Amino acid sequence: MTAEGDGKLNQREQAAKVRTFDTVGELLHWSYANLASLDAAYGRGLTKRDRICWGVRLKLYAGLRSGSMKVGTLFKDVLAAPTDRCVYCGTMPPPKLTGDHLIPKARGGLETGDNLVWACRACNSSKQGRDLLEWYAARTEFPSVTLMRRYLKLALVEADQRGVLDVAIADNPSVTFSLDYVPIKYPEPGQPFALTRR
Repeated sequence: MTAEGDGKLNQREQAAKVRTFDTVGELLHWSYANLASLDAAYGRGLTKRDRICWGVRLKLYAGLRSGSMKVGTLFKDVLAAPTDRCVYCGTMPPPKLTGDHLIPKARGGLETGDNLVWACRACNSSKQGRDLLEWYAARTEFPSVTLMRRYLKLALVEADQRGVLDVAIADNPSVTFSLDYVPIKYPEPGQPFALTRR
């Protein structure tokens, strides 16, 4: 197709604009792989994803779909989560931090360390029983890469345990996370981006 510089969309951009997903697994795997491409760009100090980043997405998505690759454990994400400031807004105490569930208990989120983060009272009260992605969408903001990766891992673990990875999204499978807000596109490094409902 055409190069990026001539004003027309290249093949990757066109594919991303028309990509649709039939199953829960396709959606979650694509979102996770796309997030990994963004993380690769951040890790290399880029302001725009390049061929290597897109290769990360392609290889990871294909590997996740075929079963030849697995999502990493939550352990590193739990250790990387800040304990000295709010995971949502970055506020450092005071005010006092409280535990918050990424996937709310009110929706069936688990009472486990994987699902708990430290949040200031203002964010915790504002989020209430809402799903993390619904809450960020209402704020017209986007979670950090680290927080988004942890959320997607929780969603993938749950979907696998419930046996809904191969269930059609149109069948409205019973899950505790919000399928409607799982992003399929991510911003370039440093660009503002707000979550929206698909």
